Formats: sequence, C-alpha cells, structure tokens
Amino acid sequence: MRILLVEDDEPIAEALVANLSEQNYVVDVATDGEVGWNLIEACAYDLILLDLMLPKVDGITLCHRLRAEGYQMPILLVTAKDSTEDKVKGLDAGADDYMVKPFKVAELTARIRALLRRGNSPLPPVLEWGQLQLNPSTCEVHFGGKPVTLTPTEYRLLELFLRNSNRVYSRSAILDHLWSFEEPPAEDTIRAHIKGLRQKLKAVGAPADLIETVYGLGYRLKALPTGAPGPRAIDVLVAGLDGELVEQLRQRLSEVEICSVQTGEETLEQLGAKRWSLLTIAHRLSNPAAVEVLRQAGTKGLTDNLPIVYCVPDGTDTEAIAATGKKRKTKAKKGERRKTKGGSEAIAFVGDPVDGETLVRQIADTLQLSLNDPPSLTEAQKQQTQAAVAKVWERFKDRICDRVTIVEQAAIALKKGHLDNELRQSAHHEAHKLVGSLGTFGFNEGSQLARQVEQLLDCAEVPEEKALYFADLVVQLRAEIDDKRRDEDRNHKGSQDERPLLLVVDDDRELSEPIAQEAGRWGMKVLVARQVAQAREAIARRRPDVVLLDISLPVDPGGASDNGATPEALEAIPLETDCTNEEDRKQEGLKLLEELTNRTPPVPVLVSTVHGSVEDRLEVARLGGRAFLEKPVPPSQVMEAVTQVLQRTHTTEAQVMVVDDDPQILTLLRTFLEPWGMRLITLSDPQRFWDTLELSTPDLIVLDVEMPHMSGIELCQVVRNDPRWSGLPVLFLTGHTDPETVHQVFASGADDYVSKPIVGPELVTRIVNRLERTQLLRNMAETDALTGVANRRKSTQELGKYLHQAERHDRPLCLAILDLDRFKQVNDRYGHATGDAVLRQFGKLLLRTFRSEDVVARWGGEEFIVGMYGMTKHEGLKRLNQVLQMVNHDLSVGPPEDRFYVTFSAGISEYPEDGKDIQSLYRTADKALYQAKDRGRNCVLAY
Repeated sequence: MRILLVEDDEPIAEALVANLSEQNYVVDVATDGEVGWNLIEACAYDLILLDLMLPKVDGITLCHRLRAEGYQMPILLVTAKDSTEDKVKGLDAGADDYMVKPFKVAELTARIRALLRRGNSPLPPVLEWGQLQLNPSTCEVHFGGKPVTLTPTEYRLLELFLRNSNRVYSRSAILDHLWSFEEPPAEDTIRAHIKGLRQKLKAVGAPADLIETVYGLGYRLKALPTGAPGPRAIDVLVAGLDGELVEQLRQRLSEVEICSVQTGEETLEQLGAKRWSLLTIAHRLSNPAAVEVLRQAGTKGLTDNLPIVYCVPDGTDTEAIAATGKKRKTKAKKGERRKTKGGSEAIAFVGDPVDGETLVRQIADTLQLSLNDPPSLTEAQKQQTQAAVAKVWERFKDRICDRVTIVEQAAIALKKGHLDNELRQSAHHEAHKLVGSLGTFGFNEGSQLARQVEQLLDCAEVPEEKALYFADLVVQLRAEIDDKRRDEDRNHKGSQDERPLLLVVDDDRELSEPIAQEAGRWGMKVLVARQVAQAREAIARRRPDVVLLDISLPVDPGGASDNGATPEALEAIPLETDCTNEEDRKQEGLKLLEELTNRTPPVPVLVSTVHGSVEDRLEVARLGGRAFLEKPVPPSQVMEAVTQVLQRTHTTEAQVMVVDDDPQILTLLRTFLEPWGMRLITLSDPQRFWDTLELSTPDLIVLDVEMPHMSGIELCQVVRNDPRWSGLPVLFLTGHTDPETVHQVFASGADDYVSKPIVGPELVTRIVNRLERTQLLRNMAETDALTGVANRRKSTQELGKYLHQAERHDRPLCLAILDLDRFKQVNDRYGHATGDAVLRQFGKLLLRTFRSEDVVARWGGEEFIVGMYGMTKHEGLKRLNQVLQMVNHDLSVGPPEDRFYVTFSAGISEYPEDGKDIQSLYRTADKALYQAKDRGRNCVLAY
C-alpha cells in the first residue's frame, strides 16, 4: 500500500520511512503542506500521515482542502500538539485519527492497518481469498496453511489484489499504487513481478491462474468457484465505547469486523440495516439511552437471537436491563462477566469502567472464537527495524544535538535576563521538534523534558523566576542525550573493530607482511591486495581509511599470503591477473590513485614504488597522492608516514560554524560540506555568536562581512582577542571584493577570503586545505608523537574549557590519572622499543574506548590522564573498570614462555566535589591513584 508522509522534521520522517518500509509500505515524503498537496494531486495514495505544524500550508488547512475537494483516503494526524482543542480541530477538519508524538511505532502501524481496513469497503484484519491468507500485522502469507515467502514487492502486489479483490488493475495503476514517485520502474517490470508471485503461489499448491490476466485491461484475482469458502463474515456492532477500547478490540479480534457508533439513534439505524453477529453496548449510551435502545430494538425484532454484551457501571441492578423473559437479580461487579438468558437473546454483563482484555475475552467466548495473542513482529523483523532506525539516528544525532544547543542558548539568555523574542521563538520551534524526534529514537524522558521546555516558551515573555527551572530542564535534557550517546558509543566500540583500515596494494611480501605486523602494534588493521583488480573489490566491500599503493605491480604476483602476520592484521584477497606490460600496469595504478582521490571525501593514498623519478613524483602529486615513498623503506617509517597522513585527513570529521544572516547561504553551505563528513553549525543571528562558539567548539568559522547588529569583521576581532580561540581558523564569505574591505578582513585576523557567488569546489578545497594545515600544526604542537593522544599543554587547555562549561551549566566533570604498573620491567626485560610499542598500543586503546569529546592525554612517562565532561566519578569508575578489563585481556608482550601482562592503576576525582581547578582535581586523583597502588595495583579507585 502507498502512503504519503507530510512531515518537515527530517529525522522523524526518515525514521518513520524506515519502520514503514520494513512493513512493506511504499512511502513518499513531503516536507511542507504545499508539496504534499501537489503529490496528492499527482499520485494515488491509500493513506496520508500528516503533521500539523508545517511550512507553507499547515496540516489543518491541508486536511480541510482535501475533504473539500472530495478526497476520501484516510488521514492520520501525527503531531506533538497534545491539547484537546488541537485534537478536536484536527478531527473536525476531516482527519480519521489523531496520534500524539512521541508514540510507539507498533501503535502507529496498528492504527494504519485499521484505517486501511475501513477504506471504501470494510475488510477483516486478515485478508483472505479462498485458502490464501495475508496478515498485514505480521506481513506473513499462507496458502492452505503453508507459508509463502515473498519479496517486499510481491507482498505489496498481493496485498493490493486482496484489498480490492474484484478490481482489475492495469500495469500503470499498479505502478501508481506500489512505487514511490521518485523510483518508478518500467511497466514491463510488472510482468516479471506477477510471474514471480504466480510461481511462488503455485509452489505451495495454489492454482497457476490465481492471479489472472484480463487481456487488454490488466490483472485481478480469479473469482472463487461457486460454493468455495470465502472470508468468514463476523460483524460486531459496538455502541458507546471510546476509541482506544474499540482499537484494542480490532487488534485482538482478528477474525471480526467491528463497526463503532456513539449514539442510540445510530445504534438503532445500524441494527435495522443488517444482521449482526453480536452487539456490544455501553450503559452510558445516550440519545436514546442504552436500555431504551434495547427496548425499541426488541419490539421490532432487531435483537432476536442476537448475542449482547452490556457494559454497566459497578453495582448496577441488571434485572431491568433484560428485555424479555424471566430474569435473575444480579449485581455487576468490576471485571465480572455475567449472563442473563432472556426470551430471544442472551445478555452478558461486563463491569464499567471496562477492562479491555475482559471485554475481548467475553466477546470471543460469546462468538466461540479462538483468541490469539496480539500480533507482533518476528525477532528478525524487530532487529531489521531497529537497525534501520539506528542508521537514521546515526545520520541525524548531531543535528538533534544542535537543536538542544539552541535551547541551551535560550536558557543562558534567560538566566542573564536578555532572552529576545527571536531566540525564544527559535528555541520554542526546536523544542517542539525535539518532542517528536527524541521520542522516535527512544529518548522518552528527553521527549517529556522537551515538552515542558516548549510549554515554558509558549509565553511571549518567560518569567525570570522560571529561569532556574528552565535551566534545570535543559541540563537534564542534555544529560539524557549525552548518557545515551555515551552508552551507544561504548556498545558500538565494544562490538565492532574500530581500528583504522590500511589497504596495501602491493605484491611485495617482504614489505607488506612486516607492515601488517607493524600496523598491529600501531593499532591499525591491514588488508593486502596483490593486484589493482583485487584492490577495487576490497574497496567496494569497505572504504579504507588510507591506501598504500605500488603503482607498478607485476603480471603474476604469485597469489596472496598471510605468512608471518596474524589473521587480524592481514587478510588475503583472491588473486586475479590483468595488465600485461609495465607501462600498462603503471597506468592502471595511477588510474586507481585518481579514482580514490576523486571520491567524496577522498581516500588518502601514499605511493610506495621502486621508481623514484621526478616524472613519477610529479604525476603522483598531480593526481592527489599524499606521500611518495621510494623502496626499500622500513615498516616503521611507512607507519609514521601513514599516521601523519591520517592525522591530516581527519579534517573531514571537523565541525564548521557558519555565521550568515542569509538562510539560502546556510542551506547551500550545508549541501556543499556535509557530503565531506563535516558537521555544520549554522547561525543567522550574530548576537548569539559567543554562546554558540563556546557550546560547539568548532574547528573552523565561516563569517559574512555584513550582518545585523555586528559585522563579521568585529566578530573576528573578538575571536582573536581571546587566547582560547586565537588560533581558530576564520574564513570570510562575502560579496564585497573592494580592496578596502579585503584589507579590513585580513587585518582583523582572517585566514582566508572567498567571494560570492559561491563556487562549490573552490570553497570545499579552501576549507579542507585550511583544516589540514591547521590540523598538521596542531598535531605537531598538541599531540604526543609516540601515542597519538594529546600532550600536557593541549589537554590542559581542553580541561580548562570543560571546567568553564561545567561551572556555567552546573555539570560534573571527572578527571582520572592512569599509570601503567611496573612499566620499568617492560623496558628492562624486552627493551625500550617494546616499551614504546606498549605505550603506543595503550594510547590507541584509550582513544578507541573513550568518546571523541573526552580528553585523553599523556602527561609524561607511563602516566595518562582522562577528562570526562558530564560524568560523575562513579560513572567514571565504571568506565575505567571496563577499560581495565580490556587491557588485562588484550595487552601483553613477550614470548609465551616469558609473557608480561600489562596492567594499570587509576585514581579519579570529580568537579566540583573534589576540586574546582585542574591542579586541585589532579592532586585529589593522584591521592586515589596511590591508594590503588598500595592495594596491589591493577585497580581503579575514586577519591
């Protein structure tokens, strides 16, 4: 079935598409009401999922317009607006149902199935045609009790025929119903899917022509033979029950078609219109009352032989309710089921307020139905859906965190007493979006916090006395997201090999195998391809982080081998042979180099070859090679070069803050830079610049020259006057190209200047190059060369920033000192080279284990420190104990007969409980470290 989702919140939209696609629905997405209207006019949809707060045309207006134009497809409103007034407006506008964000996806899909069943002609929950059964709840198909395994397209095709069993569908009509408007196949594709569906049905015993061709028209289900069993019709009339209870009945009683009415007049009308299998009626029914309905229906013979389930309040005398015959006086008790036999009808009484499960079982008993457990997805389906949603979260988690950042800016402004209306409205908008998106991704508590924030920001002026309460809500909101991301990162890193991947394209075993062993000591994973064709195959499987390429491979390298390397370090790829002469092989290698450097983002390539001519070096440089190594070259030198290249190319993970009052420029820059893996923080109001800068800590800033309130040149001067940000790269983007403006730009401290209109490749190249140069200088000045972690100077700066944020936002900060136990024995027994390898592996392990925002540094010798913002020392203690277990399991040196198992001891302190500056926190953590040493080492203690 084809669904249109009209939703402007991209994370929610993609999560819903992922879930609904797993249920075999085809989903088109419109990001505003106007696009939604255009799609509805152009395409045939079976159901509309509609948000209320939409750009251009809001959901209520669109709903009114659809009904006014005669569109009858079901409309389900899905919104974060939860007031009764909003629900009434939505339903009165013509919507069939209303759901409040956040919601359970299982409930959403159940409501979708219920609305699709109603359609133009009511259908049972399980679709049947003779012995053929399709259950939309579980996406399972059976024929004669045998399961039928179908592709998603075949499933949707069969469901379309079963929902419209008497209709002939042309190929074009099938395309309209079953394919997204962005991906329509050719009409001839329908024949292939029909053929595949027929074959699979025939394989389980179905007639070959169950789906028959109506020549010149299309396809339909073949009519059932006379007397063949059709779908079992069990019709239940429900009068006076609320919508949630009715929906529960529909979900649990899969064999029953339920019609719900709300007044006595409608009940009498329905009783006179057809013969029902059962009537369920609530005592609170009015116009006329329930007892009067039964009296009038009995007089007319409408309830003759009709079973009745009557819902009465606790303690009601049921004698007066029985219409005919002798009666027993009985008192209805809550949850109790009683039967009174009259002259022509049987009445079963159920207490009111009604327990849904009790009512379900009473109806099933009365109609002698087998009651199955509620339909649920299989474990495999659940895992597929969870994996799909997890991918969406991975894509949008940074954008959701940016929304929290804007709300934090509003909290800071309110605390200072200058929350302007523009920032309030922006924060209100983002909080509204967070209500739905956080709930969709499992942050239920965060969703509730966001709703409270939204309600506070509803007022045109937020009272200053609410500032502390508001700030506390925002702190809790950020904490829940940080906790979830922290757990997610730990689980992700614990379950996957996070080591950087080096692809070696070289047949030289004497070089490649020692490199594989050396790479393992440097914390990297290696794949070896003996030939260019194998390299392309390996790249297709997984994108490498860096490639070491010999541009001149011989014809027959003699196969791949992992001799001398551990399986984890070196994986062989089957050999194929291609080019036949040296020049052809060289050109093929250069072609691979060009392919890799032209990717977005590029794959960094180091060239290693015996040919070291100037011409070769020049050609490699022209094609984008990052380094040129002339053989023979020691493995340690290769790994040093690889590490340097990796450090320079980490700029594609950088955060770029863009300040421009033109929203089109902000959107354009996001389009240019996000494909390169950069995370953009966009800001249209320069007055919020400083708060955003401190919260986001970007790697580069892009400024416009002319903006309201203050110019970009003034902002650049402010940045350069603060020692913490004086080295931050600043790039200007403006339409002013006169010499005076250019002079002012560079005099203010700018690093580069790009004129408008923007040329995308030029802008990306300038930003990437600036980030790479900055990263290289930073690595030289801020990184410990041996271990790859931060040095003391850099980590002190980072800890200072986090302490400032912790004080400002009332957050904890955990500082840990880690010291390798008995490290001198490693140097004495195995040599200093082995000791260096241990330090290097330990540093890499810490970088892989902790969050990217955590501070990991080496402060000298075998002493490391870790700073964890937003974590208490008890949480830090738990984290470090996990690291200790990993070290005990993974880190050892020496031969088996003389193995040395590396351990460490650690002490932990917490801001502000154990100190309010770095020195006091260090002293406190150091005391805890010595306590750990005194206890026998290999343990972690909190002060």
